[in-house]
Amino acid sequence: MTDSPNKRPEVPSAAACAEAAAWIARLHGENRTLLVEAGFKRWLAASPEHRTAFEMANEVWSSTENVPKPSAPPVVRWPRAGLVITFPRALAAAIVIAAIAVAVGFFSQDAGMATRVGEQRNFTLEDGTRVSLNTASRIHVNYDREVRRVDLEEGEAYFEVAKRADWPFIVTAGGKQVVARGTAFLVRRDEDRLAVTLVEGKVTVAPAGSPVAMSPQQSPTGTITRSQASSEAQPMTPQITLSPGQRLTFVDHERPKVDQPVLERVTAWQRGQVILDHTSLADAVAEMNRYSGAELRIEEPDARRAQVTGIFRLGDSVAFAQAVAETYHLSVAERHGAIVLSGHPQDAGDTTTRE
Repeated sequence: MTDSPNKRPEVPSAAACAEAAAWIARLHGENRTLLVEAGFKRWLAASPEHRTAFEMANEVWSSTENVPKPSAPPVVRWPRAGLVITFPRALAAAIVIAAIAVAVGFFSQDAGMATRVGEQRNFTLEDGTRVSLNTASRIHVNYDREVRRVDLEEGEAYFEVAKRADWPFIVTAGGKQVVARGTAFLVRRDEDRLAVTLVEGKVTVAPAGSPVAMSPQQSPTGTITRSQASSEAQPMTPQITLSPGQRLTFVDHERPKVDQPVLERVTAWQRGQVILDHTSLADAVAEMNRYSGAELRIEEPDARRAQVTGIFRLGDSVAFAQAVAETYHLSVAERHGAIVLSGHPQDAGDTTTRE
């Protein structure tokens, strides 16, 4: 027996319902623009779940047509379509849509976009900018007429910025701001480390709150060229402009550093992978722990220096531990919910495994 072609997909997720409600508000708002419409079309086409969520939200909106209205109510006009929306109707729609969102557990005290440990999510912002959030990450978005602002509170995000030369796009994180207009870049914020990796285009990095020019300017003292990129520490200038492939890293109490990482490794999480290349076991365990609630631990201090090379699946801490244990003749045991690697390494070889 086959499903009817007109049958709607399963109930959409909490995030899709909330995003649909937000699009309803934007499309019926007084600030609707061609840019907003283009962003909505991209979001709608991204998945069948989005279309289902929007149909549900639109039905809720339409059902408020007959909400009782007081005499001479204030009016919000939508000149583009000639639609008149009364405040009582908008309020009723907002209440009903909010009730649906609450029912699926979306709303919380934090209005930002976030991911849980081991989760990755993709968003399309109202200007068409695409954002991918890595594990345990949170952003806050605040657009106005002057600037597009995103605050990376924690974690890691990949941005594909919609081109608007007259509308700067700024990501703030860890006391720094990254300014872009039409480019792709990655920002990772750890407890004591901030890294900005440019994939394509151009970005400038400066202290948070620095003035933003309407078009990026490369100053002789603030620009780092490919020939300057190295593992040596670079002095921090008021503004640094990166070239594609460069990564600028800030670590507490150290001078900022510019290098050129292998982009395939830096963006591996978008493909569900962790790629390690002669990485100390201590750092490898720390990276794997970002994606799993089952914590990996190393019992013996000398094992922390063992080198690990390979491609591992995000969140698969058990397979990782088994591969390391087999190579270095260690033991693996589960203790109090943690995966413990114990013993002294007996082989100088690398752990190399692929999915």
